[in-house]
Amino acid sequence: MPIITSKDALFLLLCAIVHLVYRNQQKRRLLPLPPGPRRWPIVKNTFAVPLTNAHVHYQELGKKFGSKILFLEALGRPMLIVNDLDMARDLLEKRSAFYSSRPSMTMITDIVKIREWFSFMPYGDYWRVHRRMFQQHFSEKHLPYIEERAVGLIRKGLLANLLEFPDGVTEIIRKCVYSIRLEPMGYPIQRQNDPLVNLAEETFGVMSIIASPGKYFVNIVPALQHIPDWMPGAGFKEVAKEVRRNVDKLIAEPFEATMQMMTDGTAPPCFVTETLERLKSNKDYEVQAVYAKQTAAMIFGAVSETTVTGLKSFILAMLTHPDAMRKAQQELDDVIGTDRLVDSSDIPHLPYLSAIIKETLRWNPITPMCAPHQTTEEDVYMGYYIPKGCIVFANTYAILHDEEVFPGPEEFQPERFLKDGKIRDDILDPEFVATFGFGRRICPGARIARPLLYLVAASLLHLFDIVPALDRDGNPIKVIPQFKQAAIISEPLPFQCKMIPRKGRDVEGLLKGYIGTDPI
Repeated sequence: MPIITSKDALFLLLCAIVHLVYRNQQKRRLLPLPPGPRRWPIVKNTFAVPLTNAHVHYQELGKKFGSKILFLEALGRPMLIVNDLDMARDLLEKRSAFYSSRPSMTMITDIVKIREWFSFMPYGDYWRVHRRMFQQHFSEKHLPYIEERAVGLIRKGLLANLLEFPDGVTEIIRKCVYSIRLEPMGYPIQRQNDPLVNLAEETFGVMSIIASPGKYFVNIVPALQHIPDWMPGAGFKEVAKEVRRNVDKLIAEPFEATMQMMTDGTAPPCFVTETLERLKSNKDYEVQAVYAKQTAAMIFGAVSETTVTGLKSFILAMLTHPDAMRKAQQELDDVIGTDRLVDSSDIPHLPYLSAIIKETLRWNPITPMCAPHQTTEEDVYMGYYIPKGCIVFANTYAILHDEEVFPGPEEFQPERFLKDGKIRDDILDPEFVATFGFGRRICPGARIARPLLYLVAASLLHLFDIVPALDRDGNPIKVIPQFKQAAIISEPLPFQCKMIPRKGRDVEGLLKGYIGTDPI
């Protein structure tokens, strides 16, 4: 009788394991895909993928198919759309081990070649190193210092400038936000027309456009990136080169300026100085210093446009809902009075303002389609097969405009977050849920974006009334809330307004020590 040796037994065991794995994979692939529109031969759903306002389209598509989860495929790229909060949490948080990568975004990652910012990196060790470096500086214990610096920049770069230029509201806010975002690099910022702030504003504005699928067809058909530069339709390559040059300048100049100040002994405490000081004993200091430079640049690049958009939505909401503005101003007067400026310690005592911020983030979600995740493994969810390499979008708009959770979702109603004058804890909170993403890829700047939104909003309403601009005949220009055709960011269409000092408020006296200071 033949004797099975230990080697034979091991071989048979391995064969059995391989067979079981293969059979399990085949069973998975025999499962149905989630509901979705019909996929045509070759092109699949390529021409059914909207280039703008995808959030509204997918919300309506979900209603059509009676499903909160949808599957599409465009030129071989499988896509999963999630219109439900619980489902988004199931996939992107509870199963984050294989739902946390990033897909390649052709124009940004392959042509402009912005691969050094961890927001765009695929999930892995390289991403972990950069994110850990970011989190070490922007931890909870650092927040008080960060907020203190933000308060000073808001007073010098925002409030003082608005007193001088009351019609330039959105532009002044934009430059102030970029100034605050440059501060972690230790760069001394000029109160007006700082060249690096201007360059950052221009560059990241262009980046938010070129990253959208609707601007350049190469984002839909990645193979187009290989066409020669001289061919008609290859103009996107020249745009990419210009953006890359500007990004290199934004990465290098403030970092080198801070390095020089460190050498001179004049550098202020900031992300760059503290990180380099912590790393100086590392054997791979040179490599880590490069990572620090890349991470520092991402701090102001990744979240500046989204923060500006959130504040523009806030101003639009106050302009078109003056009753809500007056209630917030009354609360500010009760808590702060009229003889001092807003401070970060005041924010926890402003529930109505908090309700306004939450409702602003819900009413017009900054990124209505959450930044895409990508699966690194096959999966089965609710009996549906989810392929490896599937691009997963959580539909933030659909989640925050769910009529079952938020009745009358198109209406601006801060009171929906209040009960007996306090913030409700039994309702979805847009400040912490969906707005800034999910799981391991949640926006790294959310921790500093939230207090910044509060500080700017409170500071503005405490000193100023937001009122309509006047036409040639001196009549108020009526503003109806409208938003751009969103590809990535849902930004209000341009609107006119002005800031006027509130009656009975010595705004100039309160800001006396902050007017005309340079650098800020």
